[in-house]
Amino acid sequence: MSEASGRPSAAASAAEKVRAILEAAEQSAAELRAEAAEEIDAQLERAQGVAARLSERADQIERSLQGLADSVREELSALKADLEELRAVSEGVGERRPAAPEPAAAAEPVPAEPEPAPDPPAAEPAPAAAASSSGDGHEGARVIALNMALNGSPRDETARYLDENFELEDPDALLDEVYARVGS
Repeated sequence: MSEASGRPSAAASAAEKVRAILEAAEQSAAELRAEAAEEIDAQLERAQGVAARLSERADQIERSLQGLADSVREELSALKADLEELRAVSEGVGERRPAAPEPAAAAEPVPAEPEPAPDPPAAEPAPAAAASSSGDGHEGARVIALNMALNGSPRDETARYLDENFELEDPDALLDEVYARVGS
């Protein structure tokens, strides 16, 4: 019986070892599943954080682009207004050219400007002098400066032209305004 009693005890011992190994394997598998779940949760949390930051950045970019689009619309509207003003002035200049003797006659009664009167032979400066004396000189100079700036003329060339053809109190302020608007 010792043999018979030895067999059940060896089988029982082997079964006990197999059961212990299975329990250890199950416990190890449970721990691995728990660690994997924690790792997945951590990765998911990091991914959600990155997604939130990317979404906020996309919103910032969208707001910046909207502001830029609004600014471009405003600048285009201002440019269109300047172009309309330039068209109106050029139409007005076209209408005034045939009546050149009238502005010259209007320029004579002004006592504050003795210099234009001795220059009747000069045909080209007469419209600019007439515009200057009639009060439209500043606007005419501004439109001409704007046109020159839009055509790519350097600021110093525009300043020289204005100095030669207009009597402006502050030509630098006018040039600052025009060239700032054109963006040169």
